[in-house]
Amino acid sequence: MKKILEEILDEIKPELGEVKGLKQTCEALRDAGERHAEEYDYSPLFCGSIAKDTWLKSKKDIDLFLMFDEELDMEDLEKRGMEAGKRIIEDMGGEWTVAYAEHPYVHGNVKGYKIDIVPAFDTDPDEIKSSVDRTPWHVKWVDKNITEEQRDEVRLLKKFTKEHGLYGSDLKTKGFSGYLCEILIEEYGSFEEIVREASEWYPVEVIDPENHFKSKDYLKRKKFKEDVLIVIDPVDKDRNVASVLSDENFFLFKKKARKFVEDSCRDSFFKEEQKPLSLKDLQSKIDRRGTDFMLISFESPDVHDDVLYPQMKKMNRRVEKMLENEGFVVLRKDVWSNNHICVLILELEVDRLARVDKREGPSIFDRKNSKRFIERYEGEHNLLIEDGKWYAEYFREWTTALDFTRNLLDNDPDTLKEEGIPGHLAEEIGQGLSIATSDHSIHVFNEVEGLRKKMAEYFEKDLV
Repeated sequence: MKKILEEILDEIKPELGEVKGLKQTCEALRDAGERHAEEYDYSPLFCGSIAKDTWLKSKKDIDLFLMFDEELDMEDLEKRGMEAGKRIIEDMGGEWTVAYAEHPYVHGNVKGYKIDIVPAFDTDPDEIKSSVDRTPWHVKWVDKNITEEQRDEVRLLKKFTKEHGLYGSDLKTKGFSGYLCEILIEEYGSFEEIVREASEWYPVEVIDPENHFKSKDYLKRKKFKEDVLIVIDPVDKDRNVASVLSDENFFLFKKKARKFVEDSCRDSFFKEEQKPLSLKDLQSKIDRRGTDFMLISFESPDVHDDVLYPQMKKMNRRVEKMLENEGFVVLRKDVWSNNHICVLILELEVDRLARVDKREGPSIFDRKNSKRFIERYEGEHNLLIEDGKWYAEYFREWTTALDFTRNLLDNDPDTLKEEGIPGHLAEEIGQGLSIATSDHSIHVFNEVEGLRKKMAEYFEKDLV
């Protein structure tokens, strides 16, 4: 394993010329930041993987934090930070835009480098006013606790998770953040040890680098009982660094780690490029499963992925629940977007049901509830008895998933919101949407660029 990891590290570690170019850019950026520091009353500080020397080859992202006094109010921090950030980028000869996370920051492009200038409060981690205030403390912890050799091990772990779609703490990915990778290396010592240990992980794994807590059971059963992996932030004991990691990605990482331990080669470290399914192969896979796909597509709202993907998943859950209330069984579901169009993917057992159905009632020996059931269904319904229970045959209002879903979603934004459709999506759907099932879904798979690649991943998903 060591030999193959050495070869991979040579490929992913920044070369001397790249390091030199980055240092020159950082020095110029620091000079620009210091020129305006007295006027706006802040201290410039580099953060992120560049500052921690855990960055990967060809990375062109630089994070410069402007640290303001903790007594400053949020409005003044944003105003000063935005003004200073814009002037810094302009001094560098670059172009800037205002971006938004928990509060606004300045994003700039300077000679091929992407620069984020983030205002933050210079305060202790247990007195932070926003999550970015904690970031400088993460840099200090890494500098103090991770050796030069281990920084290369971090690079290997970052690359490994990137290859398998597991890198990123955004709400689209729900994977491993860079800081989480750094903590895991400090805890286990090397990439090799992490994959060996992770191949045996089982929910819930607990890692507490600074031993903030005496009881792991307390963390599992009470404090972070919904989290599949618990990694206590060394600088903030009330935060689980791995809280965003999804259950699915926990098991996928475990699977990929086990595969690499069993067969330590390039093919198990790097992920083979996923190719889109041909229409013929896609149709063959659907025919073999004997299911029907429903695709709900609409224009993508102009929002950050951390807003878009949670809303898409919430809407999918809502549509699934409504379909199943009508008798349509959803086997699997997923979401996808290419920043232009959103697609909700629902795989149904069938997309057409018989007109007649039956509803289970109470025991015939339950006099009170039997009377209520009979009063409700007698007349237009056939009332039957099976195995000592009442049943009522009735005629469905909707026999196709397509007609039912059209009726559900063909409404104005306010009505959609009342039905549980998230706000940004309701606004777009109110302007128009497309719903396709059965043979018509194949046309959507063919017309929407990137969707057949998504379906290749969908059909190949296996977590064990």
